[in-house]
Amino acid sequence: MRLRAPHRPRRALGAAGVVTCALAMGTVAAAQTPAPPRGAPVIARDAVDTAGGLDLTRVQLQRAPDGRLRAALTLAAPWRMRDLPADEGPPGSLCLRLWTRTEPVGSFPDYLLCVTADAGARRLRGSNFVERAGELERVAGARLARSSARTVVARFSQSAIGRPDAIRFAAEATSPGCAAPTCVDTAPNAPTTVTLTLRSR
Repeated sequence: MRLRAPHRPRRALGAAGVVTCALAMGTVAAAQTPAPPRGAPVIARDAVDTAGGLDLTRVQLQRAPDGRLRAALTLAAPWRMRDLPADEGPPGSLCLRLWTRTEPVGSFPDYLLCVTADAGARRLRGSNFVERAGELERVAGARLARSSARTVVARFSQSAIGRPDAIRFAAEATSPGCAAPTCVDTAPNAPTTVTLTLRSR
């Protein structure tokens, strides 16, 4: 679903190849879907609802057998690395908003996992960010793989996000070259989040 509410300004991310993750926050995450049994993968879907740009249709988060977290983001159509950089304006990105401590009602995520491509579209990069003093700071990386022409999979350690008991999450896809909130597609439909339970309290 395209976000049409007022959104938080984009923030430039410093690192090799500066990128911008869309953070259309306005009114986010006011609702939550029921949590599935502990240990089961959590899947949220969104209808094909975008005429152009990056259209998210599915996001999945689970604890992998090796203990790491595995996130899979799927678009409606096949995509390539060269679909993320922009000739002008901010680059495109696929991001996962992660709330591990704060309630997500209208709040900025505690962590933001973003998949981006370098300017030459030679490689994908997965990064975990936190907001500190009004800026996004990269705190950990993520190992990326393509499981299909439409899906990218990111694996990262639980310690990268503080080893929480549970994670509330939602995904977003930002189309390249556009800073408007209508260029951000979400799954599940904003302001809903879904919850992955990792361990009993």
